[in-house]
Amino acid sequence: MESATKLPKLSPHMGKFDIITAAINAYKTSWASRRYLLRLAAVPVAFKLLCFTIASIYAGGTEEQSGNYMLFMLIMVPALIAEGWMLAHYVRFIVLGQTWPFRPTGDFEADRAMLLVRARGILSGMIVFVLANMTLGFLNHFVAKIMMPYMPLDMSSTDAAATIPTYIPLLSIALLVFLFWGFRLLWLHIPFALNMEMKAYLLAVRGGTFYLIALWLLCFVPFILLMKFVGPVFAALPGGAGDFAVTVLSILIDTAKSIVTTAGVTFLLREIFTAKPKAHGRV
Repeated sequence: MESATKLPKLSPHMGKFDIITAAINAYKTSWASRRYLLRLAAVPVAFKLLCFTIASIYAGGTEEQSGNYMLFMLIMVPALIAEGWMLAHYVRFIVLGQTWPFRPTGDFEADRAMLLVRARGILSGMIVFVLANMTLGFLNHFVAKIMMPYMPLDMSSTDAAATIPTYIPLLSIALLVFLFWGFRLLWLHIPFALNMEMKAYLLAVRGGTFYLIALWLLCFVPFILLMKFVGPVFAALPGGAGDFAVTVLSILIDTAKSIVTTAGVTFLLREIFTAKPKAHGRV
């Protein structure tokens, strides 16, 4: 039977950021739910492979096309939509126990109400995920365009340092501050997938950016290391098989990384919103 259509009343208790438990739960739950996740991730992985192949042909791969990053991102939109759909479903599975596809109970009115609530959450989480990733992609491209001409310079040289415009260091500091503050916005698809108010989420993670970054690293770094050690093995395959195998492997690892990191933040938020405040008795 499906869970309730609405989350319980939200009452976040600040200061509770158990990132170790959240990371462990993310790995354990993702592994225990691997059969469900394989079924859920089939479409996103297929879309990623298809879109990446098309984008590599038309927006990358040659020196003349490599700068067309905007076209590359636009071609990848269907893959981002599919991935956002997958992650929104997984978030609701972790918090509400809801699985895909929807299993009707036979009560038409109750099923209809349930579907409307679920659809709103899935659609909201999916749209926010796409917008966040598109914004981050274009921001990275914008920064690279501005910063890259100055990166190869020998910074130990006085002449080289003199050629850097004054606004570049200031822009770098401003971007670092913005990215640190905005890191919490990368996970907005989680509260939206749960039909939560954005204000409640931002209140819950206020002052917890360091914890979010640390949790992200705990869930992210193992997949980077996996790609680093396993990638060369696939790349050694003869002919074009090596390149194709590395592409497929990178897509699979990237999808698994997205699943685990989203699960980690979801578990952290669930703990924050369900933790009971400590009683303050008389001494």
